[in-house]
Amino acid sequence: FDLNSGRSRSSNSGDGNNGARSQWKTWLTTQHETYMAHLIEAVVDGKTTALRTYCGVLASSPVDIIGLSSNNQKEGANNNGMVSERLLNKLIEACVKSRRCLDMNAAKNTDSIKNKNNKNNPSQDEGINAQLMMEESMLTLLESEFIRPHRDVQYFICKGVRQIAFDLLQGLDQVRKRAGVSNGSDNKEVDHDAIAEAEANVGSVAENMCRLLMTMDYVPKNQTDLTDVTTFLYPPPILSGNDDASDDNSDDGAAEEEESEEEEEFSDDASESSEDEEESTTASKKRKNHSPGTGSSKRTKKTKLIAWQQSYKHRNAHQEAWLSVLRLPNLPSRTQKRILQHLSTYVLKICPSPLRFAEYFTRSFQGGNNAVAGTTLTTNNSLTAILSLHGLFILMLDHQLEYPQFYNSLYTLLHPRILYTKHRSRFLRLLSQALLSNSMLPAYVVGSYCKKLCRLALNGPPSGSLFVLALVSNLLRKHGECACLIHRRGVIAEDVFVEEVDDLIKTRALESSLWELVALEKHYHPAISTLAK
Repeated sequence: FDLNSGRSRSSNSGDGNNGARSQWKTWLTTQHETYMAHLIEAVVDGKTTALRTYCGVLASSPVDIIGLSSNNQKEGANNNGMVSERLLNKLIEACVKSRRCLDMNAAKNTDSIKNKNNKNNPSQDEGINAQLMMEESMLTLLESEFIRPHRDVQYFICKGVRQIAFDLLQGLDQVRKRAGVSNGSDNKEVDHDAIAEAEANVGSVAENMCRLLMTMDYVPKNQTDLTDVTTFLYPPPILSGNDDASDDNSDDGAAEEEESEEEEEFSDDASESSEDEEESTTASKKRKNHSPGTGSSKRTKKTKLIAWQQSYKHRNAHQEAWLSVLRLPNLPSRTQKRILQHLSTYVLKICPSPLRFAEYFTRSFQGGNNAVAGTTLTTNNSLTAILSLHGLFILMLDHQLEYPQFYNSLYTLLHPRILYTKHRSRFLRLLSQALLSNSMLPAYVVGSYCKKLCRLALNGPPSGSLFVLALVSNLLRKHGECACLIHRRGVIAEDVFVEEVDDLIKTRALESSLWELVALEKHYHPAISTLAK
């Protein structure tokens, strides 16, 4: 039975009653929707068999491509349809809310168990970790068997994630309005519990969507990655090149059109500036060859492509999905660290507009830096701040981001305990790249860092102190204007260096000296004392 036509394959077009056929189609459609709803409930419950069955139904239920007519296709080409976005969005929503697939209720149970039970019970912690590891099973199944093999599914997954994030933001805004207005029009009393619960649920779903997007590290980078038709769940139709059938015009085609226009301008300039009659004739021939009306134009020769056949559309959909999810509140810190690292190492390299992620990096640094600037320095918050600054540094270095407060922000992370954290190598690598890659740093910036780093070397471990002394030595050699810090003679009654300020202009580092090097010459570690001399 074909649900689209509403008739049995074995029956003739003229046989049967139209009313009975309509009722039969309505009954089948109702039963189909009921069956799909039961599958969705089973997916939410964490049943992998239901997930496989739903993917099978989705693979056998194509829908017609909107706006595509037979006139837009080449002769002999088949229209295999496209993925049903409605069914796919239901599957995504069920997976991110599943009790087994990236469920965040387990994290809440983890916190309650840790509060009730003894902290020194390692067996309990191992059981919790094992339970959390089991939650990846459905995500792994969905990614390996349905998302990774099919390029069109990857495209519509990104679009579905973006739509779900948009719906979550709208629902959260409605909850905030109801909670603020329900207790009076003056908004003096607000139901903070309802808002906090709604934000926690949104944060849980946002974390799940981020972990789903992080598995998609195979976004097509160029058009050659999409040439194999077997990588699509439904092979895309072949469109004719002499019409404007698709409203999703290829950016590659637009690029070729711009290129042809540039060649036309070049030809015009050549013809105007030529004094030779033969050169003007050659230039006119070039204009004719690149004319939009001629049949030899690249634009008319290029085969039309639908959206999920274009690499730019894939990369743009991946970018928009990330930006939509990152706008959601209450992302847990354990996932935020993975997100920041994934953005820096993969997403910024393939997305069309990487500068749009600067806001998220800045917001993450401000959130992670609040704890660093306080009395306690936690590993999670300091790592979040380091990863955020690393993403901003990549945007500054590779994508011309203007962030004047970068060195001031990096300076705030120079805490005495930073050399004792397990991620100190990541921080020292970022510090070395930021200071040594820029030869145009002002003297007060270099002096402030040299002074603060020598202070850290006094209290740091030997391995960290060795790296700090080597970095200070390289900075002093590269910036000769800071040599006054080691050549200033005389006894200094009081060190005028102001360590507590965040603005490097106010540290007065160039008015001080590196007397810390004299103290390090008497260090118990021979390598440190030798390097300090």
